[in-house]
Amino acid sequence: MAKKKKLSPEETHRQLQDSVQALPYAIAQMEKEGKRGQAFLLKYIRGPIMRFMYRMSDKQRYAGPEGSKLKQSDQMKRHLEQRQKAMEFYQGEMKRAQQRQAKRQGKKR
Repeated sequence: MAKKKKLSPEETHRQLQDSVQALPYAIAQMEKEGKRGQAFLLKYIRGPIMRFMYRMSDKQRYAGPEGSKLKQSDQMKRHLEQRQKAMEFYQGEMKRAQQRQAKRQGKKR
């Protein structure tokens, strides 16, 4: 098993920022898919914890360009990149599921 690279404080801060910004979309997606339990946990347990961690790391702004606040255009660009990555991930998952289904169909015949 490969060891995960430990993230720098700046990278952790950016990941938290992205996660906090994507919370409403993730909750809506889960509710739409019928995963109400997961949506509840994300909304009332994990979400507040992530927001709290983000606020705490936000107070300790980092020196240099990594810690500077993003302009709104940069935030939107990052948000769109995150959405695109999520869509690519879901498309890959759907493709793998279809391939597994096709294999099962082939074995039954």
